[in-house]
Amino acid sequence: KSDPGTFKEVDVEADDTWEWKFDTQRFNVDAGTYTFYALTEKETRAGLSNVKYDTVSVVVRQGFLSSSVSQSTVAKGDSLFIRGTAQGNPSEVAVWIIGPNMIKSERETVEDDASFEYELKSDSTKDLAAGQYFVVVQHPMGNNKLDVVRTQAAAPTVEDWVDGEHVRIRGTDELTGTNVFKVLGTDRLQGPHAAQALIDLLNNQNVDDTYNRLTFLVQEPWIRVDAISDKYVGSTFTITGTTNLGVDHELLVDIKSSAFEPADKAVTGEFYGDAGTIKVVEGDAGYNTWSFEVDATAFKPDEYIVIVESIEADTTTTANFNVLEGVPATPTPEPVDPTPTPEPTPVEPTPVPTPEAPGFGALVAIAGLGAVAFLVLRRD
Repeated sequence: KSDPGTFKEVDVEADDTWEWKFDTQRFNVDAGTYTFYALTEKETRAGLSNVKYDTVSVVVRQGFLSSSVSQSTVAKGDSLFIRGTAQGNPSEVAVWIIGPNMIKSERETVEDDASFEYELKSDSTKDLAAGQYFVVVQHPMGNNKLDVVRTQAAAPTVEDWVDGEHVRIRGTDELTGTNVFKVLGTDRLQGPHAAQALIDLLNNQNVDDTYNRLTFLVQEPWIRVDAISDKYVGSTFTITGTTNLGVDHELLVDIKSSAFEPADKAVTGEFYGDAGTIKVVEGDAGYNTWSFEVDATAFKPDEYIVIVESIEADTTTTANFNVLEGVPATPTPEPVDPTPTPEPTPVEPTPVPTPEAPGFGALVAIAGLGAVAFLVLRRD
């Protein structure tokens, strides 16, 4: 009950609140659920009924790491971001970048929300050789110490020390330990061989660090302009294209008449064209896209040159198109033959029967009547 090693005494503030920070690294606790008791007086667990107390349960999880690269392909002179989450309350993670003729090891601070972000800046990528690069993000885990480190070369002050020739398992500090493989000088490991040696070292049973493996490609930067059909004075249209530069990378678009030439300052010259700055947007076909809106109201009929340039990545492309006078003629649709009205079928007139000449029977009858009349007259 009175053993100070069995409890922690804290002061209650004037507003009746108190606070105690439990350092899981100091107490070397394993992952699991822990119950904390807060008592008004010193007492054993068996005597809790004798005092006022409250409890809270806390789940301690094992450290966890997730990470990703901002893009799978980066153009020289463009920035690359490595972002992720490092749970387990580490103060920092290590970011290893290994590629043709280079190995880079940097430390990145982990924020309070467990997130981190490392930027491989454009000044660094512009000097990288084209090819595949390997990324290893290293989490220190329970002891909050990076157990696999790059050796440091001594300098007048500790702050000026630079990366040394070897990668090692640390000893009591980062200046002691066992060198495992070389990354500078003769007999050094490079590219995938250095990356695999680092992974093997992190998998050592005496190393509790965990890690993620990532890759990205470095390419020469390029910009392309989609085909541009003929345009007309007074029209508005959009010029589009593709690029391997990253999202939000700024491009300078300059459109000018091919007849435009620098003139003497004493001569007033006319400029026909357009210019502006745009940003690259995410594409859906493995590369990113860009677009520029053009108002040709003030253009004159001529051939025009489009120049698209990235200042940061030091790459440029051009394309040509024509602006014609007036507006495109609207094609007159061919008349459609109306459905012919069917002519009425002539109705044959019903023939009127021709009266037949009296036949033999009629003649006999007439003759008979004449005989009767003759007889009647004779008798009179």
